[in-house]
Amino acid sequence: MSRKRIMLSVVGLIVLIIAGYAAMMWFSDDRTYSRELNKARDAVAVQDWETARKHYQASRKVRVSVENRTASEQLTDLERADAAIKKQNWQSAQSLYQRAIDTDGGVALLKKAAKTNQRFVTAKQDTGKYQASASSLQKSVDKKDSELKDLQKQMSESTASAQAAQSSASQAIADAKATADSANQQASSAASASQKEADDAKKSSSSSSSKDDKK
Repeated sequence: MSRKRIMLSVVGLIVLIIAGYAAMMWFSDDRTYSRELNKARDAVAVQDWETARKHYQASRKVRVSVENRTASEQLTDLERADAAIKKQNWQSAQSLYQRAIDTDGGVALLKKAAKTNQRFVTAKQDTGKYQASASSLQKSVDKKDSELKDLQKQMSESTASAQAAQSSASQAIADAKATADSANQQASSAASASQKEADDAKKSSSSSSSKDDKK
């Protein structure tokens, strides 16, 4: 075998080894990239934004893609929206979730999570409105109930006063009648006494006249 052929064989072998090594590295990197992306997606499914960010960053070290490039921006909005929810800042949370949804080239899975949380915020807002309305209605009912009790108390007091006045009037009438009856009785007695005195005087006068006539 000539020296030239030997050299060509050696070079071919080296190229083959390099190609094989590159293929192994590419295959290994591809597996790592896919594994990190899958872990990131699993974290997104349970809304563990911190873990999702870690695995997206790990996949980006292997290969930069639209998904792991825009995921970081969306995750920031999602984390800030969750913080706003804890403070019950519903409007801010709604706005941040909408930003995550509207991100150009955004990850579909993250957009879906943002929409789900947006519906949750809307439900919480509606619940708050209903609770406020129910509380206001309850206050109105309590006020009306208090007013009704006051009115009933006033009516009871008025009824008691009326009954007392009626009782007092009845007693006054009874007293007046008793006084009148007593006065009538006294007048009748006085009249009888006067009549007796008159009759006695008449008899006395008649007796004196008879005696004078006999003389």
